Amino acid sequence: MIKFVEVVHEAEFNSHPAASSYSLGEVWINEETVIKVRNVPNYKQLLRAGRTSPELEQNHHFTSITLNNCGIMETHVVVGEADIVAAKLNRNKKQLLKG
Repeated sequence: MIKFVEVVHEAEFNSHPAASSYSLGEVWINEETVIKVRNVPNYKQLLRAGRTSPELEQNHHFTSITLNNCGIMETHVVVGEADIVAAKLNRNKKQLLKG
């Protein structure tokens, strides 16, 4: 399991979606359940609009990690570039060289 900093959507019941905010949390990901990793550029817009945690800087990047847990799809948005997140997820796996 690998620890990431997650962007948590802080939606209030019956609130307008444009008024929602985002905070930072901790999430542990089982790398064996990951099926997709990709950049999430629209979170940069939230960052510029000041709707994310003040701990984040304008140069931060965001990545979504999609998991398949026993047939249940789950997506987490974490802080970091997709290639760095993917490398962290694949750190302990052996890769077969083709050639």
